[in-house]
Amino acid sequence: MENSSSYFFETRRKQEIASIKSLNQKRIPTIVFENIEDVPEIFTDSEAVLLVAHGLNENNKHCVKICNENGIPVIMLHDKSKRHYKYIYSLITDNDDITASMVYSYFKSNGKEKIAFFGFYANSESDTSKIDAFYKVDLNFSSDDVFHIKSGFDECMKDFWEHRYEYDGVFFPNDFVAIAFLNYFKNNEPSYIEKRFFIGFSDTIMAKLFHISVSSITYTSETVKSAVLQIYRCLINKKNVFNCISIDLKSSLIPRDSTQKRALTNFDFFTTRIKRKGSMSFDDVEEYDHKTDPALKDIFLLENLLLNAKTVDLLIIYMFLKGYSNTMIPTNCF
Repeated sequence: MENSSSYFFETRRKQEIASIKSLNQKRIPTIVFENIEDVPEIFTDSEAVLLVAHGLNENNKHCVKICNENGIPVIMLHDKSKRHYKYIYSLITDNDDITASMVYSYFKSNGKEKIAFFGFYANSESDTSKIDAFYKVDLNFSSDDVFHIKSGFDECMKDFWEHRYEYDGVFFPNDFVAIAFLNYFKNNEPSYIEKRFFIGFSDTIMAKLFHISVSSITYTSETVKSAVLQIYRCLINKKNVFNCISIDLKSSLIPRDSTQKRALTNFDFFTTRIKRKGSMSFDDVEEYDHKTDPALKDIFLLENLLLNAKTVDLLIIYMFLKGYSNTMIPTNCF
């Protein structure tokens, strides 16, 4: 796992790996291992493909190199960096340009003109990719509208607080930072969140259950599994045709309380696509751990608890939070 990734993304990868294991049901056997040298039979299997759960980095380049030398196709998940010329691999990721256009269109169509990005972590490729994409579609968006998490959430909020009335919309690198943000304003200035829009990424369980449910943009684990399956079949059946295949996952915006449950309508990427070139530049910061931040750690703990809960448990919790009576809950569950 990348040190620069927040804990949620590690959890999401585990979920996706679990869903990919279900390819066994399609008679595509899967094996999980840490080092490619641990599974020598991969070199003699004509239908072997290596799936890497995150992008190309110094820890896995040797694995990709070995696979390239032995004619074993490689599929990467979540690679935000540009393809490296020395290595051949297929790629599955979300398209930040389209996602940014969706966010931009959603804010603008609801009269939200001035937008901030709260909780940016300079060492995260995912965060950098998000704001660079938004910078290209929103001509009013600049580096002054990016509020950094350096030493922690509280410092970021302190920077934002004096500028809060300059914005009528805020989006966040993930749902957890959005929840911490909304919780802060609920306790300190609840009127602030009534007329503004707030959007997170990832569609966590906590985003659904938080008392101000969080609008979110995401793709599904099922989408990832489908993409892996399609690439696998193409690479195995047409080895003489394809070197590698890239798939951009389609994200959806799920409107909830934090945007007054307004639906995204009439979105057209071609009318909101890139309007300017270039990208923002930020210096790296000291290592920061989201899951130990006092403002965020309980949210992560609850998410992990809920991820391990059964469907009926989640349904009971949801109805309890919505005020269902003791007699209504079992009636709806069973």
